[in-house]
This record gives sequence, structure tokens and C-alpha cells, in this order.
Amino acid sequence: MATRTTTKKAELKTSTAKPATEKEAPAKKTVTKKITEKAATVKKTAVRKTSSRKTVSLNTEVYVQWLGKEVYERDIIENIKKVWTEEMGKKESELVDLKIYIKPEDNGAHYVINGDITGFIDL
Repeated sequence: MATRTTTKKAELKTSTAKPATEKEAPAKKTVTKKITEKAATVKKTAVRKTSSRKTVSLNTEVYVQWLGKEVYERDIIENIKKVWTEEMGKKESELVDLKIYIKPEDNGAHYVINGDITGFIDL
């Protein structure tokens, strides 16, 4: 008896497998078409986003306050530029890199210009 039931099950499986493959072929074409349409939509959206980007500038102000005294960052930079142009006789365009180390305990600021010229100004 076991042989007969096994044979019937095998026949049922083969008869149902053929229609399933025939139905899958048209579905694959539709999926490919949808993916292509989505890719085209994504490309259009990406182009729109990059063309509408604007750069935002940040307005910053730095103050140093110590023992009732207040010094503004821009004033320190202007004083260093004066030293660079008037005392050293250089052009302002030659000042490429400026590092400032504010030391309230010394009541001044140390600076390094273009990586090799150092100095100190009073606050």
C-alpha cells in the first residue's frame, strides 16, 4: 500500500508545478519595469536636491572675559594684522595662517603667523 500512495503524491506534485512556472514569467517583467521606473524617479529627485542646496554661513563672535575685563576676538585679530602690516612691513594678503593663544593670566595673547613667526600682544 505504501507504494500506491507515494505514486499518487508524485503525480500530484508534477501536475501543479507546470502552471506555477507559466504564471511567474509575466510577473518578472512587471517587477523589472517597476524597478526601472523607480530608478528613474530616484535619479530625477537626486538632481533636484543637489541643485537646490544653499550654503549657510555661520556668524560667530568670541569674547574673553576675565577679572571684569572683556576682549573681543575681532579686536585681537585686527591688532595682530596691524603688527604684521605696519611693524613688519608685510602685505595683509601674505598672512595665510594665524593661530592665537589667549592667556588672560598674562593679560595678553600669543600668536603664530604662517607657522613660523611668533609674537605677543597686550590685551
